[in-house]
Amino acid sequence: MYSDIADQFSSRQRDTVVETAFDCNTEIFSGVARFVELNLQTVKTSLSEQQALADAALSAQSLSEVIDLQSQRFPAAIKKSFAYWRHVEDIAAQTRIGLFTAMQSHFDNSLNTFTDIVETASAETVAQEQSAESSLLVTSEPVVAAAEQVAIVDSSGKVVSSGDGHSDLH
Repeated sequence: MYSDIADQFSSRQRDTVVETAFDCNTEIFSGVARFVELNLQTVKTSLSEQQALADAALSAQSLSEVIDLQSQRFPAAIKKSFAYWRHVEDIAAQTRIGLFTAMQSHFDNSLNTFTDIVETASAETVAQEQSAESSLLVTSEPVVAAAEQVAIVDSSGKVVSSGDGHSDLH
């Protein structure tokens, strides 16, 4: 009886673990894909900005114009850097939420499985106890053997006590 329940539990648990691992891997790969997409977009934007900056530097009339281009670019680069890291944090937060959701689903399923198994085991135990009680049939009173009188003797063989009454042992 109990091995059937254990087999049922292990197969359900194995299925749940496989599903959870698949869900977690899906969330992780989704996060990695979004991170790669962000990096590709950042590289494309950076290359186009560098191209525009190089064209502006080549068309500059003096060295002071080139220096002005670089000094104007610095505050924008800081803003872009902060924006990049905000996107990275958003991706990490979304991935973390997805992982926690998958794990919560796994624990909920495990708890439901455990509850089902406990209910099944208790129902089977109650059914087994009821069938054991109903199969026991007493047809007569138990036979009690007659008690024999026993005498206590000392080392010389003299009777110290007999079974017919209490005696003082002091």
